[in-house]
Amino acid sequence: MVAELGVAPDAASAEAMWRKEFQIHNQTLRALRHGLGLEVDAAKYWAFTRGDPGELLRPNLDALAVLRSVRKGVRKIVLTNCAEKQAREALRVLGIEDEFAAVYGADAMGETCKPMREAFERIWAMDPCGVDPSRCAFFEDSVKNLASAKAHFGTFTVQIAGKTAEEEGIRSDGFVADAIISAVTVDEVRRVLPGLWEE
Repeated sequence: MVAELGVAPDAASAEAMWRKEFQIHNQTLRALRHGLGLEVDAAKYWAFTRGDPGELLRPNLDALAVLRSVRKGVRKIVLTNCAEKQAREALRVLGIEDEFAAVYGADAMGETCKPMREAFERIWAMDPCGVDPSRCAFFEDSVKNLASAKAHFGTFTVQIAGKTAEEEGIRSDGFVADAIISAVTVDEVRRVLPGLWEE
């Protein structure tokens, strides 16, 4: 926002502008476009902001163990507010890209994003396997995204505890995820969803 867009004098001012609009629009690109009224090229934005995921991420052997050990027939997809290209790059660095049947992101969601009901509906409608969200388990670190999936579709919600959930705080509507895990490990996921391993 400072160097590329020139809309803030310094990083602190940029963060204050961003944070206010992000709370409303739930995605930085939407915040820049719809909240601040800026013209931002999506491809350039994603390439600039995501950069090289290898600088921050490392292979996640715990997540890989979970994804590979669940019973056959459990279909796994990614639903992210970032662009698919950058999501796949991050999954590749984590060593789990090949474990997912599909990756849906900002490109697929168009002008919507989580937690908007329309974002989920777009994905359910386009998925070739005809996803029934009431038979899904949705793993997420954002409580507002979990609350939306539960309220609109009856999805089983699994909150991954961490900084995002802490920042969002307790919801005024009383929503609490169906399950909370401290990390994506076989022991933690099996504790809350043993059915993923049982025939």
